[in-house]
Amino acid sequence: MLPSSPTPSVSPLVSRKVSARVKLVDRTADWFIRVGGMGIIAIVLLIFFFIGYETLPLFRPARQTPVFTVPLGGQPQMRDVLALGVDEYESHVYYVDAAQGSVRFMDVATRRIDAEFPLKMLRGATLTAAYRTPARDKLLLGTSDGHLLVVEIRFNVTYDERTQRTVKPGLNELARIALPADGAPVARVHGRQNSNGDYFYAVATAAGRVFTGKFAEGEPGDDPRPVGEAFAERITALTLDYEGNRLFVATEGRRLHQYYLEEDRDAPFRVYDLPATVTALDYVIGDVALLLGFDNGAVEQWFGVREKETDVLKPMRRIREFEPLPAAVTRLQPSARDKGFVAGAADGTLRLYFTTSGRTLLTDRLAGGVHSVAYAPKLTALFSLDTHGALRYTAVDNPHPEISAAVLFGRVHYEGYDAPDYIWQSTGGTDDFEAKFSLVPLIIGTLKGAFYGLLFAIPIAVLAALYTSQFMAPRLRAFVKPTVEIMAALPSVVIGFLAGLWLAPLLEDIMVGTLLAVLLIPLFVVAGGAGWSLLPRPVRRSVPFGTELFLLLPFVALGWAAAQSLGPHLDAWFFNGNYKQWVFDHLGEQFQQRNSIVIGIAMGFAVIPIIFTISEDAFTNVPQAFKSASYALGASRWQTAWRVILPTASPGVFSAVMIGFGRAVGETMIVLMATGNTPILSFSPFNGMRTLSANIAVEIPEAPADGTLYRVLFVAALLLFLLTFCVNTVAEVVRQRLREKYQAV
Repeated sequence: MLPSSPTPSVSPLVSRKVSARVKLVDRTADWFIRVGGMGIIAIVLLIFFFIGYETLPLFRPARQTPVFTVPLGGQPQMRDVLALGVDEYESHVYYVDAAQGSVRFMDVATRRIDAEFPLKMLRGATLTAAYRTPARDKLLLGTSDGHLLVVEIRFNVTYDERTQRTVKPGLNELARIALPADGAPVARVHGRQNSNGDYFYAVATAAGRVFTGKFAEGEPGDDPRPVGEAFAERITALTLDYEGNRLFVATEGRRLHQYYLEEDRDAPFRVYDLPATVTALDYVIGDVALLLGFDNGAVEQWFGVREKETDVLKPMRRIREFEPLPAAVTRLQPSARDKGFVAGAADGTLRLYFTTSGRTLLTDRLAGGVHSVAYAPKLTALFSLDTHGALRYTAVDNPHPEISAAVLFGRVHYEGYDAPDYIWQSTGGTDDFEAKFSLVPLIIGTLKGAFYGLLFAIPIAVLAALYTSQFMAPRLRAFVKPTVEIMAALPSVVIGFLAGLWLAPLLEDIMVGTLLAVLLIPLFVVAGGAGWSLLPRPVRRSVPFGTELFLLLPFVALGWAAAQSLGPHLDAWFFNGNYKQWVFDHLGEQFQQRNSIVIGIAMGFAVIPIIFTISEDAFTNVPQAFKSASYALGASRWQTAWRVILPTASPGVFSAVMIGFGRAVGETMIVLMATGNTPILSFSPFNGMRTLSANIAVEIPEAPADGTLYRVLFVAALLLFLLTFCVNTVAEVVRQRLREKYQAV
């Protein structure tokens, strides 16, 4: 027996040094891990709070700051003040003084009259009615001898060497138009100037006659033409659109008369019986929606809605009722830049509304009844005149009047639409465009894109992972798994590029055959597998274990070829050779080349590597004892995979699906390039969508900083953040429950 070798002794000093070094390393690593983890949590929270901070101003209420209240310069009688206006720099307030037959300008800084321009075209008559257009500072004035005066207010702006601005008011008398009547005084006047510079006007006389006409600077103009016969009831308000075609006349008998002048000037298109008498009437900017103020304080918005799809001329319908005023409405002043307007009441209540959101933005109270209102062109000031002659200047801070929770997430009835709907259309070419900020189509588009992507990816990725881990030959698996994982490195912009420019046109040509292949390929594969099982055992054993997959590939190719061969015949038999028209006629959906099917394939291609890799790891990590026990009880390989491996690995598979879902929800470039990028609310697979992430990428370069669109995009980012956070939280809860359920199997 050989003597045992002596055990080398370790110096206690060396042992203590090693132990101290290990402890130091452990503590340092522990410190770095803790700091890193807390840092990640802090960064995520900071991102969340930053996004939330950028969205908060959307829901901040409007603010008003009283600047001054002074007697109107010149001390006119209130019955003689016919119109009130302000320039875009808010340097001068002007008003029409009927007693003096002039237009006076008051300097806002000094609060004194610094200019007055008599109206030479009056020729001895007096002013009896006036209307100031919301934009361009044009005045339409009616006279006591039955004439209409068209006057332009001008402001000459100069700058000195120190860039000090000086604004000098001026006046240009454009036209004096005689009405073809018996010289009755003008009682009401309304008009518009269109983009071509043409003026359309409507005039009501004290005798109850209504005339309309057209005028252009430097041209003779058309003679005013009568509209029907004289009204038996007193006319309380009238309004005409900028095309000179749609005329509305309100009378004391609680009626509103609607005319389409190009169709019939003698009889109204519709007469509406109203619950109260209209005391104020005007158009919202764009001249689509009509504002009505009543003697009972009600304020409403109306616009045309088709009763039948074949309607060309639209009857009016009450769309919105705003917060009512306490007394009769005396003034309606539309904004010159957005869909807001100011309404004043006989008891001095003044309110600022916005039509799209239906919100009451501001409420003020004057000492006397509201006589006149001027809403500054830049929407930063209100000038209001009460019946006691006091002029109030109020600064207004109202950056996001069009936003409310209902606008972002509810159905809104927009101008020109026949019914309320969810619509995203953030910008237009003119100020009269009504912005539409519904996030619902984007949320649905995000979920729709993820759904179709996962519908394509989950079956392929999970079943492929199950086959690879349980049935494939080890040497082949060592090649297949890295290859699939490398697919995840393919840039999404490349996938989107190929899907949009190559796959979408290809699928459009072979769509029927492709949908048929979804049915035929599994049938051919099952048939091939059944045929393989019927072969003699020696033949089947001659094929190396785990390589049977290659024998099924020809059946996949045969299924695809058969589907593409039958596709044109199926199209001819069932769809009359035009499946796109059939989809439109029977499903009511417009077929788009870049549709959800293309997105499903392209996004599925991007998601498959993630789901496959995690699922395959989960299947592989199932303890070998589970499989051995299953085989010992007589289960086949397939029964073991389906009833033992898959349930045991379900927490990992579920995690893989959720991670794939998060990848699909956050995908931007594939959706941006492979769909029509249209924000429509539809679940149809034959049209496209726009997702939250794609919408941010498209809109943010054109969004002015701190503007409404800019902040709404932050709301979209916040929703995307919350969506992924909630999905991951739910996924973790489900994963833990599945893990607890199967850990004791």
